[in-house]
Amino acid sequence: MAITFSLIEKAVLLATKVFTTVRSTQRSEAPDQDAVVSALDDVSKRIDSLPASVARSVASELEWQQLEKLSSQAKSLKMAIEFGHETMLAASLVPISEQVEYSRLRLAEGKLEWLGPWMAAEAIRIEALRSLASTPKALSVVQNEVAQFRIRILNYTGRLVVGSMDEPWLKIASFVDGRDDALLYDIANASELQVADIVPDAPAKKPTARKAQPATTALASTAWPFPTTSRP
Repeated sequence: MAITFSLIEKAVLLATKVFTTVRSTQRSEAPDQDAVVSALDDVSKRIDSLPASVARSVASELEWQQLEKLSSQAKSLKMAIEFGHETMLAASLVPISEQVEYSRLRLAEGKLEWLGPWMAAEAIRIEALRSLASTPKALSVVQNEVAQFRIRILNYTGRLVVGSMDEPWLKIASFVDGRDDALLYDIANASELQVADIVPDAPAKKPTARKAQPATTALASTAWPFPTTSRP
């Protein structure tokens, strides 16, 4: 399966909105939940609108089912936020955590196309945690989860962006520290992901049209060049 399901841009947008709401909460400001709700809606609609050709391109029926579950989780969290229902929020944590782990396992197999679904699932999980955090200790847990999320993003995509911008370390430092999320847009525009993408109305690309390359090699070439203690 050599496609990204056209989800990376929506996942980046959702992650950016979630990072912003966490920063607002840290500053005791009212988070812009409408922006998160809109981004959640975009993710679910994007998955639901995938053409049948994409579904047929998915190597495993299980993987396609996991994408459908991700759409369902985005819709569930959207409704829980709109209702302000803590029970609904709490109920979403277990299944979305399973989605996060499933996507990470696919990434570990070298399937970089699962970067978008993983980022979307992780952002959904963190937003559910943030919405439930009612004490300083709980908020501290959320902040730690956000920090781990940022490091993992770099673990998966560091090489995609290091050579594609001027003074990358300044932007990377700002991203790791949580001061700026502009790096996410550089990731979304990475040529490796754009080549793998598929346009909704275009026919699925035939495997023979691309150069043969082991899946594990594709992911290894994009991994963060320096080891971190937070690496999964």
